Amino acid sequence: MLSFSCNFIDIMKANIKGLSLVLLVFAFPVFAETSGQEIHIYPNGEIHLIGAEIFRKHANNFFTLKSWDIKWTMPIDLTDTKIKIESAYGVPIELSEILEGHLLEIKGKTKYQNFEHSIDPILIKDLSIKKGELLPPPPIPPVPISAPVPTPMPAPTTSSINSGKLTMTLKPGYWGGQVKILQEFLKKQGYFPKSESTSRYFGPATKSALMEFQKANALEAAGTLGPKTRVLINSLLGQ
Repeated sequence: MLSFSCNFIDIMKANIKGLSLVLLVFAFPVFAETSGQEIHIYPNGEIHLIGAEIFRKHANNFFTLKSWDIKWTMPIDLTDTKIKIESAYGVPIELSEILEGHLLEIKGKTKYQNFEHSIDPILIKDLSIKKGELLPPPPIPPVPISAPVPTPMPAPTTSSINSGKLTMTLKPGYWGGQVKILQEFLKKQGYFPKSESTSRYFGPATKSALMEFQKANALEAAGTLGPKTRVLINSLLGQ
């Protein structure tokens, strides 16, 4: 009777342990890590083990693994050509090279039958075999530094072109006839460098000249043509 009781208790423990894993599999994804070992179990029965140790090699195609204090049996169908068997660096290896004590990364399907956790693998990667070459990650290409694209400003009206007056706000990056009017004025006043051509583009030279004009006339040296600066320049353009 004592022997029967012990056996019965052992069976109940196995059932409880198996049931707990089944509940985990079908309830939500599981992630665990113990001493570098990882277990990922998903509701659809897929499993991903990292760092699982070969506890026993029963035959060339039948293993017992140990991960997270759980033993898993892994029978391998040698006729299944879809199963990938690789080294840690992704080089194909023979199944006979995988030995007891090796650490594996395994992807496949999990099931619980005959009081055992079993895995049908689709990928077996022996992390203890360093065949091949560990390639460094590809270098990140540098981001090309491109020249700023000029911001086209709204086309001035016919009346503003004919009058030769400034009618709009101008900022660095603008280009067009209004910028040329501003540049010609600043050049005439001695602020725009004589070596610079009036290119109709509001670049650094135009901004610097405009700031000098604003400072000389007690205006905010913002380097942009706002309403106050525009009124003053238009008054001087009429002289």
